[in-house]
Amino acid sequence: MPTPPAQPPSRRSRLSPERERELLEVTLELLAELGYDRMTMADVAKRTKCSTATLYRQWENKQRLVITALKAAPRRTFVEIDTGSLRGDLRELSRGVFRHDPVMRSFIGIWNAVMQDGLLMRALREIIIEPEMHALRHVLRRSVERGEISPDNPALGLVGQTLFGPLILQNLFTGERPTPELSEDIINAVLLPALTAGRPAGDPT
Repeated sequence: MPTPPAQPPSRRSRLSPERERELLEVTLELLAELGYDRMTMADVAKRTKCSTATLYRQWENKQRLVITALKAAPRRTFVEIDTGSLRGDLRELSRGVFRHDPVMRSFIGIWNAVMQDGLLMRALREIIIEPEMHALRHVLRRSVERGEISPDNPALGLVGQTLFGPLILQNLFTGERPTPELSEDIINAVLLPALTAGRPAGDPT
């Protein structure tokens, strides 16, 4: 009796798009809750009721899983912000940090880790920092065109660091998460006085 031909090894089924999206969304949830250092692949597996083997097979390690989750999450663009005033535009831009945006909610949770991980740092710049800075440049350009800011004001090159830097460092300095009230204080007490210095008193901002 002839020997039956050898069967090829069975392939494990790939994740469906819906299942993959669920795993990535949960990854961002846990990142926001626990932070990058404390979150584990086992945490993701437990909450999604899948095996850690599935996660490692799909993404190899936590770093790749987190970067994929950040890139896959829907983001709102802020380039269209135009309230008609410098104060309003800065307030609207800073409020984006506190909206129910899965990437922004994860931002603080990943920040400590990116200081020691080049791949995470590049992903963070590409996904979060560069889009925000692009929107900020539009806001400042319009304010210069409206005459709210002098085009040679040296504070123009420091707005991004001044607005977003304290929000990032709030947790490091105080152990607390940043708040909308903190961003309001930065805008009113620091940015507006610096950006509008030398303008005639009483001009609206």
